Amino acid sequence: MKDSSNINGKWNRKFLAVFYDFFRKSRYFQGSSQKYFRLTLDNVLLHLNLNQDLPFLFVAVFIGITTGYVAVVFHDAIKFLSHFFFGGIEAFGTSILIDEYWFFFMPLVPAAGGLLVGLYNVYVVKTTQPGHGLASVIKAVAQNNGIIGRNLWLHRTITSVLTIGTGGGGGREAPIAQVGAALGSSVAQMLKFSPDRTRTLLGCGAAAGLAAVFNAPLGGVMFAIEVILGDFSVRTFSPIVIAAVIGTVVSRGYLGNSPTFQVPDYSLVSNSELVFYFCLGVLAGLSAVLFIKMYYRIEEGFQTIRKKHNIPLWAMPAIGGLLSGLICMWLPGLYGYSYEAIDNAVRGTESWITMAGIYFLKPVVAGLSVGSGGSGGMFAPAMKMGAMLGGMFGNLVHYLFPAITAASGAYALVGMGALTAGIMRAPLTVILILFEVTGEYEIVLPIMFAAVTAALIARLAYSYSMETYVLEKEGVRVGYGIALSVAENISVLDVMRTNYVRFRDVTRADKIVDVFHNTPESNFLVTNEANEFVGIIRLDEMSILLKEGMFTGLIAEDIVKKEVPVLYDTSKLDEALKLFELSDYDILPVLSQKSSELLGVVRQEQAFSYYRKQMNLYGSDLDVKQSG
Repeated sequence: MKDSSNINGKWNRKFLAVFYDFFRKSRYFQGSSQKYFRLTLDNVLLHLNLNQDLPFLFVAVFIGITTGYVAVVFHDAIKFLSHFFFGGIEAFGTSILIDEYWFFFMPLVPAAGGLLVGLYNVYVVKTTQPGHGLASVIKAVAQNNGIIGRNLWLHRTITSVLTIGTGGGGGREAPIAQVGAALGSSVAQMLKFSPDRTRTLLGCGAAAGLAAVFNAPLGGVMFAIEVILGDFSVRTFSPIVIAAVIGTVVSRGYLGNSPTFQVPDYSLVSNSELVFYFCLGVLAGLSAVLFIKMYYRIEEGFQTIRKKHNIPLWAMPAIGGLLSGLICMWLPGLYGYSYEAIDNAVRGTESWITMAGIYFLKPVVAGLSVGSGGSGGMFAPAMKMGAMLGGMFGNLVHYLFPAITAASGAYALVGMGALTAGIMRAPLTVILILFEVTGEYEIVLPIMFAAVTAALIARLAYSYSMETYVLEKEGVRVGYGIALSVAENISVLDVMRTNYVRFRDVTRADKIVDVFHNTPESNFLVTNEANEFVGIIRLDEMSILLKEGMFTGLIAEDIVKKEVPVLYDTSKLDEALKLFELSDYDILPVLSQKSSELLGVVRQEQAFSYYRKQMNLYGSDLDVKQSG
């Protein structure tokens, strides 16, 4: 009893102490009640210490749950609108006018949806130029520490539902990924997370959104890492995995656990068939370039027409919706909400006329409805165009070589992934998503082969992906998971170091071994008598010498590796970062452009550290400009 009294007295004192502290601060606080509440909340968040690894995982769980529910609402709202306008005509009653002339009124539905989106953007969001979905997310990661407008998730949800639900040509996958990214960023801003944590939480939302709408947690994770963040570190990977899993679980609880596409059992009929899948990959890569160029040509055409004729911004999505509706009324498979054409193609039942029409017109419809100012993603349009390409190609090769090729549906499935990989330049993401949305393992090998081929061909034929094109126009260069627009203005001389181990090309190998034993360095640079760079002796070469014990009589010239990527005193940091990403070297020599004389070295760790520091400074400057 005594112990219980002591415990109660202890808690009473703690409560009184907290109350007294609250009373004292509020009595002498100079400012508004809102500011006092904000400071009090900040103090609570500071004591919760959510930036630590374990509490941060609970925040990732929250993002996964929230994004999962938003994805469910997103999916059902689009389904309701599309059914109401295109499948529920009987709700109006049996009218001769409706029965006979509804076909001609159908283009007015996407036009009305576009009009609502335009009015919403101008008078509610108050934007002067609708942003690009995933491109804006990548830009936020690259330049603004992952900070996205706090209400963007709500605005994008509304505009995407209106555009897609009324027949717009875009897809729902990229918008929900952007909505999830905006949710993650908003929560990170409210909890005052560090820039690294903010970017990670943004990736959590993007992964959870895509995983929920595709029922593909692995694909969602890879999408966030490969496309959005470009960061494969374990510290980033763990919370993204958790968010994607939770988002998928929530989505499955309401939308079911069946694959997105019902695909027959396909497999690789013969090894010779890989030749045809390679050809399909090449065609898909070139088609991806066609898609990108056609889409942005239409979008830029809308911008030119609006400026030339002084058309109100809110009217542009309505015009685009009307034009896309006029095309879709003759070919309903072009509507963004419908996957029926893909299902038919992968089952091998779609007609040649439909496949050819969707293949050529899908980029046009997407450009008209989304490029005019509407909302929607390019995942579904790319998959639809790719499935049509694969279906036509599969019909042809199966007709010519029936004994060694699978049915056309297998090629439609592979083409769907290959063309999407060419547009996104993210083959790993597409491979995993396609495996999960179909549940077919046997066809993974051709998908991998064709997707990588398509991404490579698309990169060789056109340097921009669907996202990087618009970023480059805005002066933001993004490559290999890093923002290059800042790095391209920094000279490598700013990060160059002159403390390194160097040998002459005539130095005896036994002397090099002695130095190796007495220095922590694992890279030795070699120059000739004129101090011109010859190559690098790395740990691999030293290991061979030590293992074989055959360094007597050898000199540095005999063991040096000469095929080494180099930088020059005129090079910029972006070139160094790309070389580090593409090569397995952690040190790069810096040479004089005029004489090839060795000036110093750039170390990988120091280069990326300097880059991150400059990016943080850039983000701070951007915040100051925006607040001003």
